[in-house]
Amino acid sequence: MTPPVILSIAGSDCSSGAGIQADLKVAHALGVFALTAVTCVVSEVPGDVSAIQAIEPELVADQVRICLETFPVAAVKTGMLYSPEIVGACAPLLRRSGLPLVVDPVMIATAGDPLMLESAIAVYESDILPITTLLTPNTDELARLLGCETIGTSEQLKEATHALCGKYGCAVLGKGGHLSDRCHDILVLPGGETFEWTRAKISGVSTHGTGCSLSSAIASLLAHGLPLPEAVSSALDFVAQSIATHHRWQHHGLGIDALNHAMPSRT
Repeated sequence: MTPPVILSIAGSDCSSGAGIQADLKVAHALGVFALTAVTCVVSEVPGDVSAIQAIEPELVADQVRICLETFPVAAVKTGMLYSPEIVGACAPLLRRSGLPLVVDPVMIATAGDPLMLESAIAVYESDILPITTLLTPNTDELARLLGCETIGTSEQLKEATHALCGKYGCAVLGKGGHLSDRCHDILVLPGGETFEWTRAKISGVSTHGTGCSLSSAIASLLAHGLPLPEAVSSALDFVAQSIATHHRWQHHGLGIDALNHAMPSRT
């Protein structure tokens, strides 16, 4: 068997709901073989980031290098890059590869904890975003990258997504899952072509890792050869299924939810 191969450059989540653990599960569900380059070890559970230990940038870069040199990688996804040194170490390798690059700008955890050093953002913007195929920011990340106020409506989401696409010259998927009682996602391609998806929210579920899962699903579907709009649409369906069929445990009197990444794709 020779499945398509993707490379995930991201942090490790010990609770396995986000980061490279989520990426591996998503890739497996979508029939893709995933390689990983670990950028940080994160001690976290849903709702609580306890500690972050960054990996030495040289080791991160060597993981990326050896994977790209050894395997027929078809697409790359980046998640938590964390520091300017890690960003700077990865960027030249990604630029030389010329591969489709899906960038999840992991800056703030669902719980509100920062996942990228402030000093890394300028390097991120100068070295990573200009070589990006698709950027997948949520509303907080959109606002941070544009230097604007909070995005609170679908119209503001649309305007911000178009603005970010124009700023960096790459496709942008503006994720509006936190705007209202409906999820509104907008894909803008260079040149202005726009695609929109709206679906009802699934209430009563508290999960983390949806952004990681979505970006790795898009990368996996690109590796299968799908055009970008179709890859995004199918990935959104996959994540919606993962939320709807979520896992739940009761422990110490608390409810713990996690995405069900085992759902089959609709491709």
